[in-house]
Amino acid sequence: MNFLITMTQNSRARSLFHLGFTNVCSAMRLSVDSKEAIKRFKMLFLNEVRECIFLKPTPEFTVTGQKFGPFQKGDRSDVPNWVIENLIKNEYVDIAPEDAYESLRRLQNLYREEEKHPHKFQSFQPFLYAATARKTLRLQSDKTSMGPREYEDIEKLHKIIPFLVETRLSKILRVAKSGAFQEKKQQMALEERWLCEELAELLSGWRQNIME
Repeated sequence: MNFLITMTQNSRARSLFHLGFTNVCSAMRLSVDSKEAIKRFKMLFLNEVRECIFLKPTPEFTVTGQKFGPFQKGDRSDVPNWVIENLIKNEYVDIAPEDAYESLRRLQNLYREEEKHPHKFQSFQPFLYAATARKTLRLQSDKTSMGPREYEDIEKLHKIIPFLVETRLSKILRVAKSGAFQEKKQQMALEERWLCEELAELLSGWRQNIME
């Protein structure tokens, strides 16, 4: 009888260990996979086109077999983001205001809304995080030619971005837990959609396993 009790206890211990180990492995996989997912979304962003405004006459140029231009000052054109980055660096273009979703003004508006309504799930542009990361990288790489205003913009970005990430993370956790992913996913950035879907699946599996 004691032998059977011991066997039962050991079996339960092994089951609990297996369940715990599986959850730890799932969490580790989630962490590793997130790096690849974020890289993928950054690549998608770089190949996404946006409208830009030319600041000065620009001769015709060819990108992957597609010709652009020539352009005069004030002309507008849809150009891949990786090309826009090079044009901005050489002061040929600015992003059209309606497409500049990573502008400091837009981010400040999101920041204020998050402060006012910490439980409201406001809409984020799908490429917001990728665009903001690329903008921050570009600003930091140009430090030698930056004036006081650009330094101030970087400081503001460094304040805003962590706050947005943390407030959004708490909301994503609530959505994943409640099973409202399909309802809310159109309001999320691509990285948020990936995370919420992964968390929803992980939590659903955990619930199912814990009840067995």
